[in-house]
Amino acid sequence: QVAGAVGFSVRENKIYVFRAKAILNVAGGAVNVFRPRTTGEGMGRVWYPVWNAGSTYAMAAEVGAELTMMENRFVPTRFKDGYGPVGAWFLLFKSKATNAFGEDYVVKNADMLTAFAPYDKAVVVPSCLRNHAMLKEMKDGRGPILMDTPTAMKKLAETLTPKEVKHLEAEAWEDFLDMCIGQAGVWAGLNIRPEQQVSELMPTEPYLLGSHSGCCGIWVSGPADIAPPEWQWGYNRMTTVKGLFTAGDGVGASGHKFSSGSHAEGRIAGKNMVKFCLDNADFKPSLKGDIKAITEEIYRPVRNYFEHKDKTTAEDINPFYITPRMFQMRLQKIMDEYVAGVATYYQTNGEMLKRAAHYLTLLKEDSVNMRAKDLHELMRAWENYHRLWTGEAHMRHIQFREETRYPGFYYRADYPNLDDANWKVFVNSRFDPETKTWALKKVPHIDLVPKAYGAKH
Repeated sequence: QVAGAVGFSVRENKIYVFRAKAILNVAGGAVNVFRPRTTGEGMGRVWYPVWNAGSTYAMAAEVGAELTMMENRFVPTRFKDGYGPVGAWFLLFKSKATNAFGEDYVVKNADMLTAFAPYDKAVVVPSCLRNHAMLKEMKDGRGPILMDTPTAMKKLAETLTPKEVKHLEAEAWEDFLDMCIGQAGVWAGLNIRPEQQVSELMPTEPYLLGSHSGCCGIWVSGPADIAPPEWQWGYNRMTTVKGLFTAGDGVGASGHKFSSGSHAEGRIAGKNMVKFCLDNADFKPSLKGDIKAITEEIYRPVRNYFEHKDKTTAEDINPFYITPRMFQMRLQKIMDEYVAGVATYYQTNGEMLKRAAHYLTLLKEDSVNMRAKDLHELMRAWENYHRLWTGEAHMRHIQFREETRYPGFYYRADYPNLDDANWKVFVNSRFDPETKTWALKKVPHIDLVPKAYGAKH
């Protein structure tokens, strides 16, 4: 049963100890687990919030909570280098994405998409299958991929007044200024006016999340009115650890909820936490670990720095410690090259994943040698420790699921096809805090919504 949490201040040398009957673990998804396409000063340019370090998944896993669908990831297609949103151009301007020769690659490759349902049933081709068609064009040498904004603008001008076109332009720019102001800077730096020149598109590096087009996360108790008995254990949105709740990106197998749905989950979790506390009024939370020992563990990177910083003339290069930034680069390189990152066109196989497991084990051993020269770097050290846990969970799930369920997001090259007979299931995992071992299993998939449209339920 959960009893509390321990954290540290990034402004002063203080440790905070929280004791609680119920805890809501909502630290977002995970970015920068994989090496981003951006380099140098642009390393921080990513699609999802940069402060999402996988802490939701890592902290839950460390205390033995069951995870689900951690093999799932999201690889959005964005404007190249700026990570600007493309949806406004598709939806508002009816713009087309093409290969370098002006061909609509989704239409051109329609046949290869039919093998992966629900292409023949969906009104809109799913994001992963759009990526799947795009990656074929890129691998076949028909890149770069382009958003044909000038043609779309010309077509709009045929049916709309100049004032209406101007209004649409303002809407698009508002999207960029709200969501990704850096894209406007990239266009300005390249002398691109999107209404006059085409712009390149590119799939990003992978992200781990439980909202939007991702559904990885923690296995939680479902709603009492529709969830089958084996999917509920008393309190909606409670994990398999008693008293530990989550919402938003933390809830696995519950994608496409976006901001409003995540907000709704937070309200659901909050109400159930109150009920849990009332039902357990006599429980007095007591932390399992010794606070002094926990404090020593939290500040270990600081001790590493002060004990060894004078042993080299360049403090960032030292045989006794590793900086959080270099630790992150090591993690990103492993994930990128062995766990289906951009370096391999999102492809991996069983042998590559074995290598990844070995290298991640070595990296986990080295995590105790991270250094922190100030409180901000101490935060970075623990963020990257959480990224390591998240990356390992992701790798283990991909290793366990022997099929390709999300073409365009990742491929098991040794199992390139969809396998509903064996793998139309949830994949769940649990790290045992006592034995320090992982266990993975299949959990049967149950249709809560009847297949027959309009059928009574």
